[in-house]
Amino acid sequence: MSAAVSTPALSSTPLPAAPAWIISRRDDLTWFIGSALIGYLALALMWGGFPVFPIQVIWMLGVDGPHVLATVTRTYFDRQARRELGPALWIIVPFMLAGPIAGLFGQLSLFFLFAVCWQHFHIVKQHYGFVMLYKAKNKERDKFDLKLDRWFLIGSLWVPLAGFVITTRAWLQPWSGMAWQGAVVLYLALAAFWIGRQAQKFNRSEPLNLPKIGLIAAVVPLQWLAFHHAAANGPDGIIRAAIALGLFHSLQYHRLLYFHNKNRYGVPEAQERNGLAARISQRAWVYMAVAIGLNFLLSILPVALSPARDMAVAATWGFAFTHYFLDSKIWRVQGNRELAAALRL
Repeated sequence: MSAAVSTPALSSTPLPAAPAWIISRRDDLTWFIGSALIGYLALALMWGGFPVFPIQVIWMLGVDGPHVLATVTRTYFDRQARRELGPALWIIVPFMLAGPIAGLFGQLSLFFLFAVCWQHFHIVKQHYGFVMLYKAKNKERDKFDLKLDRWFLIGSLWVPLAGFVITTRAWLQPWSGMAWQGAVVLYLALAAFWIGRQAQKFNRSEPLNLPKIGLIAAVVPLQWLAFHHAAANGPDGIIRAAIALGLFHSLQYHRLLYFHNKNRYGVPEAQERNGLAARISQRAWVYMAVAIGLNFLLSILPVALSPARDMAVAATWGFAFTHYFLDSKIWRVQGNRELAAALRL
């Protein structure tokens, strides 16, 4: 999911007394919030000296790669979505050519930096999308809190990445020291203000949006720890941050997409209207088998068999770019009653 998820317009309605969840308390705490623990575990293992490669293989083969290709289940495999998206589905062609073209001009390093930044932008959008879902579910309509949550979350997720780029790119360091220190000071002030706002609401006995707070509390420390660890390992340390953050992000996405698919394609007319998507989305093991199989066939196998591995990896980034692009279109709730119904909004 990406930013993602846009929600209905906010108005002034008091929060409900009991927290409202996207799926259920158990599912949300397990997949949307608690899955951050997998990221913390991976980070702890890498920090403790455990080899990165086996963790990376599990991440790529079983979690992250399949989550990218899982988007196929509600786009390319969905007859109705193909009609609605139309020519946008062909964006995969230039996206797959972008990396190899950059390689021909000797710019693969710059291409991979761009790819990682877009990947991170996508992750930020997804977390913000979940925050907005929790705000919609819990009828949290205060416009001041909306802006504060937005800027605190965005700052919490972007400032650590900026620190990593600054500390690992020599050409940025001569002029970036004061800028980085200023950004950290501003961020700490924003964090203190956000925490103070939650304390103020608690002292006033105003209802707190606990699912939203739980999600933010799970992702923000992970973000800072992941990029601190990455920076300590130089430019190549980015893969360490990507593993820790990507595990959390991908598990969230898998659960939300399967929840959506099961609801969307569970109605009697779905097979006729949506085609193959409806037939593979009613059982979790079938959904995961399709996602893992597509990832192996389209991403892992071509790289393994290619004599020019870096160029092959650059080409397969096209699947991720397509995932980011399509996600920005297919998760817009506002004005889409069918999507809102599938997400139980």
